Amino acid sequence: MIKLYFPKDEVELSFIKSIFDGESISYFVHNDHFGSLQIGPQIELFNAKTIMVDENHFDRAKDLLDDFLKNITPTPDTVTPGYSVFDKIRMIIEVVLFSWIMPGRKRVRKNYED
Repeated sequence: MIKLYFPKDEVELSFIKSIFDGESISYFVHNDHFGSLQIGPQIELFNAKTIMVDENHFDRAKDLLDDFLKNITPTPDTVTPGYSVFDKIRMIIEVVLFSWIMPGRKRVRKNYED
């Protein structure tokens, strides 16, 4: 088995697994179930998931993976711009009008009986 790819998240991993299953490519996911239990940084040998494929299927798997990653990578045309002026004004108005709903420090009245 040869290391092929480190998926970014569970969704990407499940897509890649389904592609390999559909093409009958034998693969193994190192830390597949154990890696899901550990939170925090992904350390390669400890909890990062690694897709490994058979030597006989490596070239075909690499081509399929490259094609998949090329199709999911956003192009500059599909990247959404930041907030518009209207959105910024709306957010400011919402903060001014509805800030009293946000949780904060409560005032405590103390009764002094002397």
